[in-house]
Amino acid sequence: MIRNQTSLAFALFCVFAATISVGHAAEPAAKDIAGPSSRDEKAILADLRATKEKLDSAMPTASAIADPDFRKQDGPTVRPILQQSADLLAELAAAQKDKAERQGLEDDRCQYLGMLAALDYDGAEAALAKIAAGGDDGALAAKSALVLSRWWRASKDAAAQQKILAEYVAVAKANPTSDKVVLTLAVMAGVGPASDEMAFKVCDVLRKEMTSDKAKKIAAALDPGGAQRELLGKPLVAAGRTIDGKTLSTADWKGKVVLIDFWATWCGPCNAEIPRVKDLYKTYHAKGFEIVGVDCDSSDDTVDPFIKKKEMPWPQLREESQTDSETWHPLAKQWGVAGIPTMFLVDKKGLLRFVDAREDTAAKIESLLGE
Repeated sequence: MIRNQTSLAFALFCVFAATISVGHAAEPAAKDIAGPSSRDEKAILADLRATKEKLDSAMPTASAIADPDFRKQDGPTVRPILQQSADLLAELAAAQKDKAERQGLEDDRCQYLGMLAALDYDGAEAALAKIAAGGDDGALAAKSALVLSRWWRASKDAAAQQKILAEYVAVAKANPTSDKVVLTLAVMAGVGPASDEMAFKVCDVLRKEMTSDKAKKIAAALDPGGAQRELLGKPLVAAGRTIDGKTLSTADWKGKVVLIDFWATWCGPCNAEIPRVKDLYKTYHAKGFEIVGVDCDSSDDTVDPFIKKKEMPWPQLREESQTDSETWHPLAKQWGVAGIPTMFLVDKKGLLRFVDAREDTAAKIESLLGE
């Protein structure tokens, strides 16, 4: 597939290092995609790879595009490389008969035009605005590239970025399954946010507005505690099937302090925690403390002999939907648990109080038991 070879989709994650010497003449406006090229596609691809190598050398880090000093000092060097890449993608797209291939290459071109617009390249923003106004399959890619260019230029202005994000939320709401929107939000969170708080706000949009598994995974990777922060202070019930085929709900443990332990038999750090968790259970169980394991294994037959051997007396939740290809428990996915072991603490009223219960666990249990 041609696009798999050339897609520098969100190339800012893999481009950029010390400035190289590139002849810089007057910059013409970005090309429109015209008719089929007379050149062989292999020749165009070779030129694309060559420009990518130049780009890899021209920018030191992915965040450079959002650095005002870099844009001022190194923009004149980087712009012609980006321009050449965008023009080559236009040439390659024009040669495609397959509509999906052509659209993919046009979308990639929009990403380069977005970087050019951030570098104040004449004509780049106008070219994107023209595509965005077209209302066809490429409009969303162009709108997203325009948003990124504005986001990077506002990397020192949280108020401006807040307005940009608020406008893009409408795009996210209208396209909740779009990978283009997901990737745009991912770049906004990772490249050029004016503050950590602004990055968290972008991740909130990923979690709340985008419905794909990719969006959830990216949000969890960028902001592991984000989904969990939203749960704090709210009722939380761990319920489902246990490994012995019964059903369990922590809602039945009213008046108890509950530790929810996300773990798996294959997890080394989880195994290392078992003696400590057993001591906690032995010390506090008679005082109103319960534990429920949320197991991330693929088989009851794996878990059952393990917990018997380790003498773990508390119940274990594991759904039959968990398999070798997807061991993660549905509750772990739902609550944004990106890694194990993870421990939550729920108070006597059934409210989630701690999502970091691995730290100072005994003190936190005692404080909740004392309430």
